[in-house]
Amino acid sequence: MFEMTTLSIPGVLPDRPLMSSKEISKLTGKRHSDILRDIRSVLNELYADDYHNAKLRYEKNQLLTIVEGIVVNIDYRGMEGEYMLDRKHTDVLITGYSLKYRAAVIERWHELEMSVSSGALYGAYPSIPETFSEALRLAADLEEQRADLERKLSVARPKAILMDTICGTADELYGLNEAGRILGTSGAVLGALMDSLGDVYVKRKYTTLNRQFLKIFIDRGYGKNVVIGNGRNQAKFTFKGLCFAAVKLIAAGKITASAIEYEPCREHVEREMKESKRLH
Repeated sequence: MFEMTTLSIPGVLPDRPLMSSKEISKLTGKRHSDILRDIRSVLNELYADDYHNAKLRYEKNQLLTIVEGIVVNIDYRGMEGEYMLDRKHTDVLITGYSLKYRAAVIERWHELEMSVSSGALYGAYPSIPETFSEALRLAADLEEQRADLERKLSVARPKAILMDTICGTADELYGLNEAGRILGTSGAVLGALMDSLGDVYVKRKYTTLNRQFLKIFIDRGYGKNVVIGNGRNQAKFTFKGLCFAAVKLIAAGKITASAIEYEPCREHVEREMKESKRLH
């Protein structure tokens, strides 16, 4: 659903709508994880310093403004769960998409801008307080909204963690670099280790080619080869594969279990290690 931010988010004007990466995903038919990847590419190309200095991995359960017009929702795991973009950055993002997808997003933006100009979207925006008492009232209202959101999060978070623990992150897949970051290392270190195992990746003739998982690795539920934006295949780990990679990294002395940021994965690996010790 379209997301609208207000005065409570620094760096975002109250009359500027933002489009959620999840809605862009629905409009274009692309996987949300692929939309997130494309947004990260935009950030790296246009705002590398701001993006890298944001240190998103250390924040949890909050909205952060990367640059004016780009807001990221950091989830309870400290991961980028969703982005919200203004019109300018949405246009930049979809430049390489097909005409059909661009038309769908542009049409939706026209609807949003008409709604904003008529004041129909979520009602009228709160006016800027002109007196001290109005400012206090606005501050109290915002604090009440924040407290209500935190109460809802406190109820939803245990359920989300439980579901993640039971079945991973549903359809979530992790590219090599993302998996490396989650596990407390780099994509290069993780890729080299997976290559050395011999039963993970198809041998590449050239290192410039994208890695592909072997069928045996896919059949074990550890990963998938998916088609990315440029039409090429890319190997991505499932939650099960992410945990498999973590165990191998620990065994090779590359990381420790405590270095794993993603709590469901860390808990899964710790349980597996304890069970292994018990059996031996």
